[in-house]
This record gives sequence, structure tokens and C-alpha cells, in this order.
Amino acid sequence: MLRGPMKASELTCLYCGSGLELKFEHLVIGENSGVCPMCAEPYCIKLNQDDMAGFIDAEEIRPSH
Repeated sequence: MLRGPMKASELTCLYCGSGLELKFEHLVIGENSGVCPMCAEPYCIKLNQDDMAGFIDAEEIRPSH
């Protein structure tokens, strides 16, 4: 069971499973790419308006410390 909308900081690498350490304020609608901080594998996350709305909801429900 999911606990609600997912925060950007909770996204993980598909190769090694470690956190990508993404910050919501650095994400854009469209392609977001970089490399995993643990295994250095490249990633590309494609976000649309609904995805961004979900991140906004998650940030409001469970704000960062």
C-alpha cells in the first residue's frame, strides 16, 4: 500500500536501487537526466504536468525538514 504521493527525493536508480538525491525545485516538465550518485549509470526521467502536480502534493503533505 502506498502512503500517498511520492516526493522527488524518493526516486531511485533502476540499476542499483540507491536514491537519486533529486530536489523538486530542480525538476522540469519534460526530460530530466543525470547520473546515479552511487553507480554512475545515466538516468532520464520524463515528467508531465500530472507528475509535477503529484510532487507538489507530496511536498505539501510531507514537507522536507
